[in-house]
Amino acid sequence: MAPAPTRAVILAAGRGLRLGLPCQSKVLAPVAGVPLLLRTLRTLAAAHVRTVVIVVGHRAEDVMAAVAGNEAGMRVMFVRSPRFATTNNAYSLWLAREWLTEDLFVLDGDVVFDAPILAMLDATTTAAACGVARWRAGLDGTVLELTTEGLVSAMHPNGGLRVGETAAGMFKTINVHLLRRDYLEAEFVPLLSELIASGGEQSFYEEVLARTVRRGRHRVAGVDCTGVAWQEVDDGTDLEIASFVFGSAGQRQDLLARQHGGYWRHPVTDHCLLTNPFFPPADLLAELAAGIFGAVTGYPVGQDRLRELLSAVVGLPPAELAVANGASELIRALGRILTRVALVVPCFGEYEAVFGEPPITMPWPSLHVDVDQVYDEAMRLGARAVIIESPANPTSRQVPADDLLRLAALLARTSARLIVDESFADFGAAPRTLGAHLATNPNIVIIRSLSKAYGVAGLRLGYLACADEDLLGAVLAELPIWNINGLAEAFLRLLPRYGAAFDESIAQVRAARDELYTMMCQRPCFAQVHRPDANFVLARLADPLTAAEIALAMLARHGIMVKDCSGKSMPRAESYLRLASRTGAENQRLVAAIDDIMATLPERRS
Repeated sequence: MAPAPTRAVILAAGRGLRLGLPCQSKVLAPVAGVPLLLRTLRTLAAAHVRTVVIVVGHRAEDVMAAVAGNEAGMRVMFVRSPRFATTNNAYSLWLAREWLTEDLFVLDGDVVFDAPILAMLDATTTAAACGVARWRAGLDGTVLELTTEGLVSAMHPNGGLRVGETAAGMFKTINVHLLRRDYLEAEFVPLLSELIASGGEQSFYEEVLARTVRRGRHRVAGVDCTGVAWQEVDDGTDLEIASFVFGSAGQRQDLLARQHGGYWRHPVTDHCLLTNPFFPPADLLAELAAGIFGAVTGYPVGQDRLRELLSAVVGLPPAELAVANGASELIRALGRILTRVALVVPCFGEYEAVFGEPPITMPWPSLHVDVDQVYDEAMRLGARAVIIESPANPTSRQVPADDLLRLAALLARTSARLIVDESFADFGAAPRTLGAHLATNPNIVIIRSLSKAYGVAGLRLGYLACADEDLLGAVLAELPIWNINGLAEAFLRLLPRYGAAFDESIAQVRAARDELYTMMCQRPCFAQVHRPDANFVLARLADPLTAAEIALAMLARHGIMVKDCSGKSMPRAESYLRLASRTGAENQRLVAAIDDIMATLPERRS
């Protein structure tokens, strides 16, 4: 077997305009705090590469200065591309042709990857080897087809294939290649020079490899690196993903926390945010996709028509409704309208951000809502409105409808309002809403997020319902004329057709949640598990365990996100985990991961 390559060429001349860094070289973009190029140099050094040639162009002086002192024990040379603004990577590689004389790795400067990929390429016996990964939506660039023996049978450089339409089941190059000396001398360098001489300065060097495949004189292997960490960094989203993939557990956790969402873009299972994994059904999504052109390019309807559309879904008169861009928009609107509001805690953090004082704290450890206590505290505080969640976040406990009606009647004696957040009520016991009592209880205000029950958090839909015309008018006055986007409107129009599918999804959520609750009750690591009424379970860890350490370990070892409730307004908050229920299989993996963490925790602590 030939010795492992000790030379590499890195193509780092590009401007990286899509990354939005006009005053910085793309290859110096920080990935989890470390410039991309310096990460690559460390990876090459770990693979025993001893000579590195870097082709530079845009911000060349900055790149060379950054590398100085960070060569990781390797000999590093630079080749300048004077025409980097008008040429592509085939031209950059051609400029380094005098170094293409022995087995070497060729890689783009905008890819970050783990060292095992280099060893996997070197394990091949072909003239050339391309690191590849299974194509998926969102990948851009050269795609190829492989034989059952792992040889490249067809290669389609950029522009040669409409990737989004036809690449399913194919592979994409990860822009890390191994080229052998004999192949370089006999075919690759001559073909590369021929390409440049014929006006191909704006071409990709993969076109040479594609021609090699078509000629059939040399074999090119496609090494499937799907299971190994890598990321091409073309734009800000790529950089975000790379920082997650290559960051420490703490960095990953911080990145996700700053985003407040978008977790589906990362290799994690989200047992933190709360939604319905069984809805919407595929048919509804297909209908939504079919009308996406008009929904995206046209203006959505205004509030009057939206209220009519929502009425067909929730069964309340349009005159009692206000449709919002998620419940959060309503919470902020009420914050500008109401005064002297008493908030029952613990609850959703957005309420505390707007109505933080004065709180009415539920007794520990039951966290049970006693409406008589709530009323007494509200009167003591001189409250003009009380906000209560049912079921509550994070307790997952529902307040019986009769208790809420009794509390509303008590508050009505002093002309105070009862604002009930029913965002999780569909998962609890009947009745699912107090909507039928609004006309006879004008001091009751309902807030609902549709994101949780209907599984469409990205559409941002919510509503307020009440029979108080003055309050409803004040809320509507706070909302912009176009506060709901076209996709959300389209979803509302389709929703009445899928009532049976929605009810079935709720039954599935309840079954999966109850199974999760049972499994959690059997784990000695939990000192208390609250019986849930929503689509999540709240549990208190046994001493001396803390939610922060368990949440970090779950993300680091299993790629699972859970909610650390340390910031919630309740006693011993640092001991509580909130676990969102997903499918039965995902819940089982969640509990298995908890078992694994607990089995190794004493060893890790010691």
